[in-house]
Amino acid sequence: MRTAPAPSRPAPMTGVGTSRLRGELVLHPVALVGLAVLLVNDHVLKAAVPGWWTGKLSDLAGLAFFPFLLVALVDLARRRGHEPGIRTALVAACATAVVFTAIKTSVVARDLYAAAVGIVRFPVDALVWGAARPDRVAVVPDVTDVPAVVACALVVLVVHRRVRARR
Repeated sequence: MRTAPAPSRPAPMTGVGTSRLRGELVLHPVALVGLAVLLVNDHVLKAAVPGWWTGKLSDLAGLAFFPFLLVALVDLARRRGHEPGIRTALVAACATAVVFTAIKTSVVARDLYAAAVGIVRFPVDALVWGAARPDRVAVVPDVTDVPAVVACALVVLVVHRRVRARR
């Protein structure tokens, strides 16, 4: 009696001598938890139990997720196939922290951000809500939100751990 060969398993995503998916860092559990918390908080919790803590939670979750997205986008844009390193993660974390701080503390940065996000969201808003033109998003200026930028460091810690694991 002949048996069928066992199905082969795909190679792990990372490690020495294995294949990986470019941009995969955005699928890291830390990034996915940050995105999930951000979505649930902004679309459920803020309406159900509004308060200062939902705003802080939104900031922390977004700042945990966004640097992962930046690193993944850089990874996708690169021609070289190697994984993003600590330098890329540091730049993404610092850029996110600087832009967030500017948005929370500067009227000019806040106005530019509100208009840009409104334009980016417009196609979805038009399809889902029937919007006729881009609407600026509301941004609450609050300097007490700035300490949340520590969440940006999570991408550096994750990338550092991945680099060490490869060695």
